[in-house]
Parts: sequence; C-alpha cells; structure tokens
Amino acid sequence: MSLSLGRILVVDDEAPVREVLSEYFTSQGYTVHEASGGKDALAAIRRDRPDLVLLDVRMPGIDGVEVLRRIRELDDALAVIMVTANEDAALARETLQLGAFDYVGKPFDYVYLDRAVSAALLRSSVESAAEKPDEADPWQRLAHAVFRAVRAMETTARASTGARMEAAALAAAREIAAGRAAVACQHLEEVVLLLSIAGALGDLPGSDRTLVETALEAARRSLAGAH
Repeated sequence: MSLSLGRILVVDDEAPVREVLSEYFTSQGYTVHEASGGKDALAAIRRDRPDLVLLDVRMPGIDGVEVLRRIRELDDALAVIMVTANEDAALARETLQLGAFDYVGKPFDYVYLDRAVSAALLRSSVESAAEKPDEADPWQRLAHAVFRAVRAMETTARASTGARMEAAALAAAREIAAGRAAVACQHLEEVVLLLSIAGALGDLPGSDRTLVETALEAARRSLAGAH
C-alpha cells in the first residue's frame, strides 16, 4: 500500500463536483473523504481531522463561509481552500481574512489547484515545526515563503512569473525529499532567476522579496551541508 500524500476532505453539496475532486486527488496520491454539507463536514473534522479541507462557498443550510468560521473555532491550524463559482470571487477573497489559505474557481484549473493544495500542506508542515525552528525543513520554508510572496502580486504577475516561481519552489522541495539534490539545485536556481525578474519589474514588495531571499539562503546552506 502506497503512502498517502495527505488526507483531504471535499465539502460540496453537488455530487458531481465531489466525485471529480475525489477522483483527481486520489489519482495524485491523496486520501480523500467527502461531505455533502456543512453539518457533515464539521462532524467529519471532529471525528477524524483531515490535513486539508476543500470547502464550497455556497451550500444550502450552513454555507461555506459559516463553516469556515466554525472550523476556525475548532481548529485554527487546519488548512482550508475555498471553492467558488466565478461570480463569487469577491466573496471568496473575503474568506482569506477569515483564515482560508486560498480559493479556487469552477471550472477547475487543476495545475493551480494542485499547487494550492501542495502549498497549504507545506504551510501546515512548516507551522507544526514552528516551536522547533532549528528542525524546520528549509525547503518547505522556501515553498511557503514563495507562496506567501506570490499572493502579494498583482493578478497578471501572479499568473505568469508568480506561478512559475511557485512551481519551481514546490519541485525543489519534492526533489530534495526524493534525494535528488542536483535536480533540486536546478529548481532552486530557477526560483532565484524568477525572483530577480519579479523584483526588477516591481512585482514584489521589498519585505516579501526579503522573506524569499532568506529562505533561499537557508535552502542553499542545507544543500551545501548535504554534499
């Protein structure tokens, strides 16, 4: 039996949406459970905490925004990504202020969705090690720093340079975890190049760029120590 990449709870009142998401993430190596509404979702979280929740914004009964509020009362650290129709994008952005990690629209962009889920799970790993910073994985810290910085970008920059930087940071983390340091180093240099481009174009605030540069340096030290 293969090792699961993480446990995802898909919450949506539409069975076809739950089925599509469940099939996709199961095929990617995750363990997926489903809930058809807010009440069932909260019960499932209390019963067996997942690593991440994909939560529809608009549902009958308890809607996604209220479910998010209740999740935060139960568990402030549980990663939640909101799922929304295009017309609800403004509402979905508001959920970020309530503690959602990100939001994705229907129809799904699976490349973006996969990056968002990976980043949310990486963030959880980083935060779980926050009390022992010396033991925190520098590659996970780098991925988290990149995703945090990219979310400060304007839409156009985020979709181009930002998306490529996210992909490179995640690839570096995955390659180093698989023991392929040389390949991880290549992805690391891609992050450096893209960060330089974003900085030159004025797409990144100075504080966010510094955050990524600090994480890059920690990853480089880790790589040097492995040789």
